[in-house]
Amino acid sequence: MTNWIRVTCLVVGAGLAFASVADAEKTAPAAGATAAGTVRPGTVVDIEPDRIYLIDIEKAGQRLVAVGERGFVLVSDDAGRTWKAVGTPVTRTLTGVAFNGDQLGVAVGHGGSLVRTEDGGNTWTAVTMDEAYGESLLGVTALGDGRFAAYGAFGMYFDSVDGGKSWTRRTILSEEFENHISQVVPVDGALWMVTEYGTIARCDAECAAFTEVPSPYTGSFFGMVVAQDGALVLFGMRGTIFRSADAGVTWQKVETGTTATFNSGRTLSDGRIILVGNAGLVATSTDNGQSFKIEWSPASRGFSALVEADGGLVVVGEAGVGMLDTAALVAK
Repeated sequence: MTNWIRVTCLVVGAGLAFASVADAEKTAPAAGATAAGTVRPGTVVDIEPDRIYLIDIEKAGQRLVAVGERGFVLVSDDAGRTWKAVGTPVTRTLTGVAFNGDQLGVAVGHGGSLVRTEDGGNTWTAVTMDEAYGESLLGVTALGDGRFAAYGAFGMYFDSVDGGKSWTRRTILSEEFENHISQVVPVDGALWMVTEYGTIARCDAECAAFTEVPSPYTGSFFGMVVAQDGALVLFGMRGTIFRSADAGVTWQKVETGTTATFNSGRTLSDGRIILVGNAGLVATSTDNGQSFKIEWSPASRGFSALVEADGGLVVVGEAGVGMLDTAALVAK
């Protein structure tokens, strides 16, 4: 495989620069901010994209939408080459974003924050979720036909069937279940859930209730991807990867040779599986997850998510947003 791991940062503009999530609370208001320091929804602000911590990125049709600290959303209409930042009604870190089509989207975050858009991310409105108040929502998954699932800390799980306007809390496994939910993944009409402490759960097409699936691991899982051949590939802390070729009946550990954490992953259109993680970690599989080649970004900044766009790969994380360059790579 061709070496490909230099990260090119993409400049949006100058003005508001964030050093970290914690430091963001001390940052002076940006252009378009109110007297209280919050940014009016839909206000376009100047942000240096390599100085904002971004957590997730998704496609809204051909547009790219990334979310991160202080409730900001970054959008790109040229496959990640240039970006603009849009304010939302919330100021807490946004941790996940998902779209049903190219217009309807939902983003979630800390403190029970939840915002939705009906115009592809140009403007956002807040949705109050009393049951999630004060707790962290860690992710959101689009399920089609205006349906979404939002989930997070202490077993919180919510369904929406009306495009994110209203939400219903669901009990997961039992009333006592309090594991942080990392990701919910649609697979052939079913839903799979991965959480901390190695818990895996599944619900069928009707999804009346989740059923726990025997797990090969007691540490935290942070995500799962489906390989081109249908195999399930789990990943998480301490360089952990497991693969199942029989819908979760049995799992095989995939050796990686690293203890760095994997945070997110994608199965690309050409069948490659790409996982990204801490300290610039990137793992690539060309055999449906049976083995991975470990690679590192020279900048050693953590990656939290990636998306395929116009034949390239756009990554977000500690260093904001960038494009993974296939011309250079550092292997360890």
